[in-house]
Amino acid sequence: MKSKEKKIALRQLSLSIGDFIRYWGFRRIHGAIWTQIYLSITPLSCTDLTRRLGMSKALISPALVELCNYKLIKEVPSPNEKTKLYVATKNINEVIHNILKSRESVILKQITDDLSSFSAVSNRDKDINQEQVCSLSEMVASANLMLKILLSQKDLMKLPGEIDL
Repeated sequence: MKSKEKKIALRQLSLSIGDFIRYWGFRRIHGAIWTQIYLSITPLSCTDLTRRLGMSKALISPALVELCNYKLIKEVPSPNEKTKLYVATKNINEVIHNILKSRESVILKQITDDLSSFSAVSNRDKDINQEQVCSLSEMVASANLMLKILLSQKDLMKLPGEIDL
């Protein structure tokens, strides 16, 4: 594959992964940047990423900070003080655990707390379907249980033997 074709194919893959992770609550740019950095042999700078993705520094720079905050990437030593270089965290299992703990756990806790408060006041309300409130409570309890099961797994990249796909 020619160099130009390879660059175009890598850019398209990066954007496709960006589209995919939007469903996880990230932005497309996060997935595109992460893919570029993850697949690169050498650390990449913001300038490298703007050139590779054809996007502005104003879009890429804050996304790099956010990816560092989620520990998806990290800054590494650079040959000069002006240029920041980034590499991806290689342990994907650790990355997913961190995101589940720092984001999904917080969101689910908020939902659980809000549902509990709502349930306490809604049982007297004739306009609220109590059967549906119970159903919603079961869904939230299931989501909490599934998250707890996921976080208890040592390696999220390997499915348990009992699951038949």
